[in-house]
Amino acid sequence: MSSLPAPSGEHPPVTQEPVPQKKWKGKGRLVLTGIFFLTLTILSFRPGHSALPPVKPIVSEGWSVIPRKTLGSWVEKAPEGTFLNFSELHDWMARHPWIREVSAKTFPWGARTITIRLKKPLAVLRSSSGILPSGTDLPSESPLFVPYLLSDGKVLTGLVVSDVSRLPEVIVRSPLGRSGGGGLVDAIRLVHACHGSGAPSGQLYVFRKPHEIRFYPDRSSVYLVLPESGSCQPFQIYSRLVGRPSTLPAGLMPVGYDLRFKGMILVRPSVPPPVGGKSKKGSPVR
Repeated sequence: MSSLPAPSGEHPPVTQEPVPQKKWKGKGRLVLTGIFFLTLTILSFRPGHSALPPVKPIVSEGWSVIPRKTLGSWVEKAPEGTFLNFSELHDWMARHPWIREVSAKTFPWGARTITIRLKKPLAVLRSSSGILPSGTDLPSESPLFVPYLLSDGKVLTGLVVSDVSRLPEVIVRSPLGRSGGGGLVDAIRLVHACHGSGAPSGQLYVFRKPHEIRFYPDRSSVYLVLPESGSCQPFQIYSRLVGRPSTLPAGLMPVGYDLRFKGMILVRPSVPPPVGGKSKKGSPVR
């Protein structure tokens, strides 16, 4: 089909295409439906509305040695912006040495959850003589709290938890001081590391002084004075010695074995046998 050109000075006729009414009506319904559900969502954000899942403001993980109210108080008293600034968060954690890690999560509707992971203690301390660090030597009428030894050598008080019975127990009979806690940590770790090299099993320790930490295998009456080095050789010598009791002098009844000497063990007898009219404190065994 051919068309003639429009006469000079006249505009060509404009052709209008029909608008698909049904198509626009369908889009309109979708828009209205979206607005409706958006309005419901916004209204559900109002305080007291139960449409959104509940969010715990503070979540505690790890050993539950700190009461929840105490954790909440720590968070509430933190300066504004603490959990958004690494340096300020580091300083805040330093003021609360029980805390190992902190993470914060903010939800799209503005709610926030702070997860606090607490440290696991290495041992529980026992004392009745008031020689533990200030604030940790609690009286016996406060059984809900005990002093714990942490892996960094610090002593902190915390709640008694169900797993405390599985921790090593240390009876403290001398002031720990600044280095005593670190020495205890090294001694306990050495016993655990040398279980396959002659170190006996057990959970009871006695801290008499920084350089004399006693270990009672299986809570027996015979103790080991633990070495200060990280070598398992003293335990190897001890294992060979107890396996051959005939190597000990006749009549010698050991009450302890001192493992602090290189290449030898000093046997501490219950009644030192007289030698030349004098008594010795122990007999060395190599």
